[in-house]
Amino acid sequence: MRGRLLYLLAALSLSSVVLAAPTKKGQGSFKIQRRRISARSSNGGAAELEKAYRKYGWDVPAALSSKSSKHKSLALGDKNDEGNPKEVDDDTGNIPADEEEGDVSFLSPITIGGQPMMMNFDTGSSDLWVFSTGLPAEQQALGQSVFDPAKSRTFKPLQGASWKITYGDESFAGGTVGTDTVDIGGAKVEGQAIEMATTVADSFLEDTKADGLVGLAFGTINTVKPQKQKTFFENVMPSLDLPVFTANLRHHEVGSYEFGKIDASKFEGPITYTPIDASRGFWQVESKSFAVGKGETQTNPNATPAIIDTGTTLILADDAVVQAYWSQVAGAQMQEAGVNFPCDTQLPDFRVALGPTYMATVPGDLLNYMRTGGRGAKAVCFGGLQSNKGGSRQIYGDVLLKSQFVVFDGGNLTVGFAPHK
Repeated sequence: MRGRLLYLLAALSLSSVVLAAPTKKGQGSFKIQRRRISARSSNGGAAELEKAYRKYGWDVPAALSSKSSKHKSLALGDKNDEGNPKEVDDDTGNIPADEEEGDVSFLSPITIGGQPMMMNFDTGSSDLWVFSTGLPAEQQALGQSVFDPAKSRTFKPLQGASWKITYGDESFAGGTVGTDTVDIGGAKVEGQAIEMATTVADSFLEDTKADGLVGLAFGTINTVKPQKQKTFFENVMPSLDLPVFTANLRHHEVGSYEFGKIDASKFEGPITYTPIDASRGFWQVESKSFAVGKGETQTNPNATPAIIDTGTTLILADDAVVQAYWSQVAGAQMQEAGVNFPCDTQLPDFRVALGPTYMATVPGDLLNYMRTGGRGAKAVCFGGLQSNKGGSRQIYGDVLLKSQFVVFDGGNLTVGFAPHK
């Protein structure tokens, strides 16, 4: 009996540590203000959905791939005989790229070896990789800045090391590895592993504004061989006031990331922390219930865990959740290429569990991702909530995260949520 009591007390003690607020441990904090790049007019909803499927190795339905390819072709500049963007039939779900409506694209500035780069911050991966001078010449002239190790006094090659990321069957990038000084918002990590792309698939070249990616998941899924490398956050964490970084992402606003500090002016009420399962390298939480509009909370009967992913645009949820939500939207159509609905429909809010006690509210207008076809009363929009097609995880991307102030706590292995102020 005494042994069982001690076990329970130990378990309760461990639980209180896991769910605690971050503990101050270092000497600094720093903030990165994202920069507005352009209207999100390059890909469209179908392409964002395809990108997410490929990122997590899920099969891409043929209808989705076809629709996404048409949209990318428009975005890359296909013209008609008059030199204007090609028009397409309304029933294809595609329109000229310059007429799309959606959120805007933001990137975050960093320097590597003193060279400025504009990067995507991605909590769904763990590689810090950049376009480099090792790429073929024709791939260095598409708009991205390329990292040149020869111009850095602090660069050192990591002999024998290589890296490669593969998204599904078609998207890949890989190359060589070195170390250099990385400066993000004034915080420097010397000897940070830098993965330099020497070969990339065309799909990685479509975003001509982004120079690379800063992975902020866990180093256990870093792709460098023969030895995995730590992420920037893992390396900088011991020097921070708090072992955390926060994502303050907002709809049609710049937003920011901040390391080592939790800015209480950015959120309402207390932050609710939930433990993560980092065993697979992700900021992964349980998400077992949801509600549509003002309806009652429903249980997701076969709920898969959810990854909190700043590198994915959409919400990809289990089929039961997606069907329950869109069944409440008149005219919504669930197809292989994604969920579409009449643009003049006022969407209900979406409430979803993030951990065992916190319910996040995603306003309905955030779930109207963008217009994809038609005009006036016949306009068709693409939903920000889409199916994970039976995948092993739900992916909670920017559509959800723009409704929340999010704390990624590397000290306690928790994620905290609170509504924006």
